[in-house]
Amino acid sequence: MAGNTLGNIFRVTTWGESHGDSIGCVIDGCPAGLRLSPRQIRDELTRDIPYPVLTRRVETNNFQILSGVFEGYTIGTPISIIIRNSNVESDKYKKIIHTPRPGHADLTYRMKYGHVDWRGGSRASGRTWISTVAAGAVAKNICKLKSVAVTSRLLELGGYKVNPDNLESVIESLAEESKETNDTTGGIIEVKIKNPPVGLGAPMFNRFQADLGHAILNIPGVKSFEIGSGKYSSRLKASLFNDPIDFKEGKIKTLRNRAGGVLGGITYGNPVIFRFAVKPTPSILIPQKSVNLRTMKSAMMSTEGRFDANYTPRAQVVSEAVSAIITADHLILSGYVSHDSIIPRKERLLFGMQTRDL
Repeated sequence: MAGNTLGNIFRVTTWGESHGDSIGCVIDGCPAGLRLSPRQIRDELTRDIPYPVLTRRVETNNFQILSGVFEGYTIGTPISIIIRNSNVESDKYKKIIHTPRPGHADLTYRMKYGHVDWRGGSRASGRTWISTVAAGAVAKNICKLKSVAVTSRLLELGGYKVNPDNLESVIESLAEESKETNDTTGGIIEVKIKNPPVGLGAPMFNRFQADLGHAILNIPGVKSFEIGSGKYSSRLKASLFNDPIDFKEGKIKTLRNRAGGVLGGITYGNPVIFRFAVKPTPSILIPQKSVNLRTMKSAMMSTEGRFDANYTPRAQVVSEAVSAIITADHLILSGYVSHDSIIPRKERLLFGMQTRDL
């Protein structure tokens, strides 16, 4: 199974299955000299379940940095992080081994690979993306070197527009509704990359928004991606869509941001803003029509394992991580961050010697 790596120079490879012993990641291409503490990774991992009321599986996410970090700094070698699975219930999935879940990857995995891990969705499970969240903590540290920040917000949940004032009540309502109906819902997320430097991206196959779209569309359950004005752009004439250019405060700026911070695949200093939609979690307790792969006859099935009433808030956390990974990668590709070491060359020989007592 190929396709487990994200990035060009700053490359994140994830491994492990939803109900396996452990999952984790290997980060290659991280420059030396970056301050990195377990607490920074822990802070991101604790965001994995932002609203426990929406999920039936909560993990402690105990992790360990196995390599690539020494005395609190990266050393340029691959950073390996392992995260233990401690709260799995695999037996319930035995009942649906032969009946693939509608809307899930059970069917396509069987068609493509034949022999698969049927426990909890294996690599198709949102659980496996916690290792990407860990890698995102490293990427965010690289972004901070250039004062770049990745933020996000929920725009819609279960068909309801949400804001800080009604978010909690909508979440409580959706959780209660899911308990009553055994059904699930989706949502819409907006991500903003603040203060990107000019020149991230390239004209052809490393367009910044294309790499972002590639990363976001790989998150389980994501069904759309749009940047700037998105699909609304098709309804406008160019005279209304184009962002006027002006010179203000000693800088060239645009008076609007309908392009979403990217032109010709390259950033020009405006915030990069995009949105994406997350479908309802496909695993539900409601009986659905499927096929028994052993008998090749129609069959009714329902999921008895645990599932998220709404996966969107968890996808929000993952989206920040992959956006930070793509941004960190492009900061290195475009020369804003050295690929060898972030320590200035004249300081490298004596780095840390003043405080090190050996």
